[in-house]
Order: sequence, then C-alpha cells, then structure tokens
Amino acid sequence: MTGPVPAHCKACRGECLKSVEFLVGLPPEKVTTLLRRSVRLQLAKGEYLFHEGEPCDAIYIIHQGRVKLCTYDQDGLERIAGIFVEHDTIWEGVLVPDSRYSASAIAMTGVECCKLARKDFEEAIQEPEVAMRIIALLSKKLHDANRRNLLKSIADPKERVAGLLLYRYRRQTSDTITMRLEEMAGSLALRPETISRKLKELEREGYVKKTGQSSIKVLDPDRLMELGNY
Repeated sequence: MTGPVPAHCKACRGECLKSVEFLVGLPPEKVTTLLRRSVRLQLAKGEYLFHEGEPCDAIYIIHQGRVKLCTYDQDGLERIAGIFVEHDTIWEGVLVPDSRYSASAIAMTGVECCKLARKDFEEAIQEPEVAMRIIALLSKKLHDANRRNLLKSIADPKERVAGLLLYRYRRQTSDTITMRLEEMAGSLALRPETISRKLKELEREGYVKKTGQSSIKVLDPDRLMELGNY
C-alpha cells in the first residue's frame, strides 16, 4: 500500500511530471500513485546522482541546478555526454532491460530533483499512448546524439564551438547560454584555451556576446547556423 502524497509533491501539485514527456496525459489516479512513490533528493555540487556501471533503475526529474553526464578516458580527461537543467528528465537506459549507466551523473551546482524508480512507473508505460510517445522520444534522442557526435567530427575548432552554442541555444527558451569553458571542452574534445580563443573570435565578429563568467548571449543565431553548418 502506498503512503500519502509527499509534502513536496503537494507543493508543486504534480507539475513536475509534466516535464516527463512520455508521462504527459496519464490519468489523474496514476499521476497520484507516482507522486506517492517519488523520492526527493538534494545534492551538493560535486555529488553523484549515479555512477557509470550502476544499474539503470530510475528516472530523475531536475527541479533546480545542473547535472552533467560524463565519462573519463584513459588519460583522465573528462568527456561530457550531456548537461541537464531545470525541468529536464534523465531517463537514459531505464527502459532497456538489465541496462547499466554508460556515464556518471554529477551535480554541477546544488541540485534538487525527484527520483521515480522504474518499478513504480512500469505500469504507466503500458498505456498505448505513452508507449507511442516513448518511441517518438527515443527516435528524437537518437537524432540528437547523432548531431552531438557530428559536432566532434568537424575539423575547424571555431565551427565546432559555433555548432555547440547553436545546439544549446535550440534546447532552451533564453538566448543566453550558461556553460563553463571546461564543460564546452569536454563536450567538444577541445582544450579550454582553444575554446576561449574561438569564443573571443566569435564575439569580435558579432555572433555572440559574453555577459558573465560562464554566460554567453547568442546575438545572431542565423549567422551562427551558417558558420557551424549545423
């Protein structure tokens, strides 16, 4: 028997589940059941949400902060597979039987999120509409992964940086991107010094404007798209 709806769920009235694309449209009673079984987590900067190699057994809904998925090569260099922010959901591999995480999830800032165990939403994903939505989202994720891999194959570092900025710009509603040099370097397999030089070039040429230590405002996305061929 499930317990009462947690206080944090009453506060947000289940709005968090609306950010889980494949759970949108669930009957109210199933939403309530999921809320009762959710677990609220708080992480400090640098703490792990999960480690590479652990079983994929839950989805995580980010409420505040930023989380990166990353691996490390044999030389200890970080490779960033993705960055998740407020309203994003981490559900990589959770629908694949016996799968394990291919990367670790680390809090880049203080993070608040909700955890839904796989066993608690398995019934929900049996809904035909939900199943079709999952297929569409998996297709989108595959396309997205191919686009990110394409960035790393671009020979010109400046075009590679332009492509990453455009990729991040398209994934958010604001025209200002928050991303540290180290994160960009890990995403593009470039050195931070190279990223810094190319950002200065893009700023001089009017593509972007640096508005803070880790903030970059996209001034002309159309020109950026032409430059990055992305």
